[in-house]
Amino acid sequence: MNNGLDPREVIARSLRHMVVAGRTYGRELHADIAPWHCYTLDGGHSILVALDLGDLGEQPTPKQLEDNLVPAPVKSVERAGWRMVDGYVVTKLPYDPDLGLITDEADDEYGDEATESAAAAPTELTRLAVGEPYPRRVAWVDGAAELRVLPQGVEFLLAVGDPKPHEVKAFSGNAEFAIIPGRHHLMWAYRFHNPQDSNPKHGISWSDAPWEYHRQAQAGPVSVPGDRGTTFALHLVLVDSNTGVIKGIRVIGVPVDFADALRDAVAAQASVPQNDALAGHEIQQVYARYATTKDLLLAADARFEVMRDGTR
Repeated sequence: MNNGLDPREVIARSLRHMVVAGRTYGRELHADIAPWHCYTLDGGHSILVALDLGDLGEQPTPKQLEDNLVPAPVKSVERAGWRMVDGYVVTKLPYDPDLGLITDEADDEYGDEATESAAAAPTELTRLAVGEPYPRRVAWVDGAAELRVLPQGVEFLLAVGDPKPHEVKAFSGNAEFAIIPGRHHLMWAYRFHNPQDSNPKHGISWSDAPWEYHRQAQAGPVSVPGDRGTTFALHLVLVDSNTGVIKGIRVIGVPVDFADALRDAVAAQASVPQNDALAGHEIQQVYARYATTKDLLLAADARFEVMRDGTR
């Protein structure tokens, strides 16, 4: 620490609800950057750095440093190098005004096997890696989507047959979600697009996936993580439906109003007996009433968009 600077306080103040407490890194970090290690919902293991875009100079003011604070993957910071200015870690990394910090996806690290018990979260939420097979057995169909609501986190799985580079970039770009609840089901609407690509065919357009509480409950506990009034981690996974290989991973934090809307929808379904036939009838009625997912959005209880850098 320099000049009474407390990295923990700066991290808490800068990242607020996006930071997850109690996560430690799997190996020893350099003494300069170790106090600035944090774990964020959308970026995993990170170092809170003051980004030098060429405008900081040799002796930036404390305000300049604070204004440029951003969490960056540990491996990206270690590769780029850094300098210490008044206790802050200052580094140079590529930055785009629309997409935010530009780093190698291979640098993203999620989970903490050293400090989490084996029962703390299913392996598929903590040990996924781009380029490796998705660990859970799934009947892959091109365009299939699946929502799983677990006490440890919410996972949204999207399967695309041999996804093209522009589809992978869209998945890594801006993401939008909406919840349309029913009595025995809910509809999860989604889309992904790259704000730098003006071709509408290059995005993953609005679509939807039905979800039923009692069907998932047959496989294990179902609940939205966290208490009312808090956010939770939404795990996004893009898989090649032809091979089952993971092509993209993201973890984002959702707004509190969206989190609570999902909690309400899940609780409402849990309060009624299982009736698969009625749930199927409700879903058919939704598709009959709304011709497209865009039309369905008119009935959404909650909706939000998140940018590539995690801002909304």
